Amino acid sequence: MLRLAAFRGPQIQSDASALPFRARSVTVIALINMFLFPTEVSRVLADDGIVLWVSTNGEQTPIYLPPADVLHALPGTWDGITSEAGWGTWLTARRAP
Repeated sequence: MLRLAAFRGPQIQSDASALPFRARSVTVIALINMFLFPTEVSRVLADDGIVLWVSTNGEQTPIYLPPADVLHALPGTWDGITSEAGWGTWLTARRAP
């Protein structure tokens, strides 16, 4: 998939349960049609960082997790906004102050 990606900047292939980033070093994490590793997401995300959770086919996505469940699974307290377009659903979330 990385070879077919239109984006030609730096690309990393890794295990999502053990991301190769320092704690609190990532500004945005985009999770598109994938499993959620909430502890790892929380570990690498900067204090003011944003999580983007996308299910391109909404509830029909084979590994669908509702946005409310994503917010609940992330350690600590989070605020989020969710929406839909076509079949897809998404959530943008950040740690609550």
